[in-house]
Amino acid sequence: MKHKKMIIVVVTMLFILSLILSYDAIKYRAEQREDQKQVPFILIPGTDADGDRFDTFMNDLMKKTGQRGILKINVNTDGTTQCTSSLTKNSSHPFIVISFSDSSENGVVEQAKWTEIAMKKAHQLYSFKSYNALGHSNGGLVWTLFLENEAQTSDSQMQNLITIATPYNYLDENANPYPNRAALIETDQLKQMIRKKSKIPHHLRMFSIAGNDENDSDGVVPLTSALASRKIYKNEVDSYTEKIFDGSDAQHNQLTENQEVIDYIFHTLY
Repeated sequence: MKHKKMIIVVVTMLFILSLILSYDAIKYRAEQREDQKQVPFILIPGTDADGDRFDTFMNDLMKKTGQRGILKINVNTDGTTQCTSSLTKNSSHPFIVISFSDSSENGVVEQAKWTEIAMKKAHQLYSFKSYNALGHSNGGLVWTLFLENEAQTSDSQMQNLITIATPYNYLDENANPYPNRAALIETDQLKQMIRKKSKIPHHLRMFSIAGNDENDSDGVVPLTSALASRKIYKNEVDSYTEKIFDGSDAQHNQLTENQEVIDYIFHTLY
């Protein structure tokens, strides 16, 4: 009799344990699915651009992905922020645009610091553990400096970084020969980014996009300068990819509205 009671007790305990484990497994899978939805695409524009810089890009991308919520955060020089948002708590894969009241060329280092302020604000308004990022022109430099100097204290991890027409080695054509890219003359800023490249998260996938309108340049940034990203990211991250787009719509300011570029980004991220 005692033996039968013991068996019943053991079977009951095993049944209860199996229910607990099943519940935990279901809850874990549900949380994973939710986490996979909560991955924003965070965009930083280049010099003298504001929070509306990516409106056409986002609208064109949403023609492929479906409608997305949008959060825009502008950081003032005193560290305060201004926001506009169409996000809800359950927004899936939203866009977040980070802009700066001082978006001047000389303000890139400060903009990287302000990006950390914007990221903290984004976390207050929307819950996410990972994100994808894009920087156009100097926006790519801002992301790079952010990864090297600020991201270590961030509440989330960047999964994919796309930079478009970013002047990693500034704009001097003589310092950026093409196709002999190995002969480039490194600027002080590029040297500094190379020195600190080990701080970049190694799990990252990085995509460096350059435009070739004519004369091995997008009309502003030489190809060799845009692809000097290799000196920073190659062999430091999980994967590094370069992509050159040619033609009249590969001009510097048109690359974010180039349909081939948008298709490439869509297939890369979605």
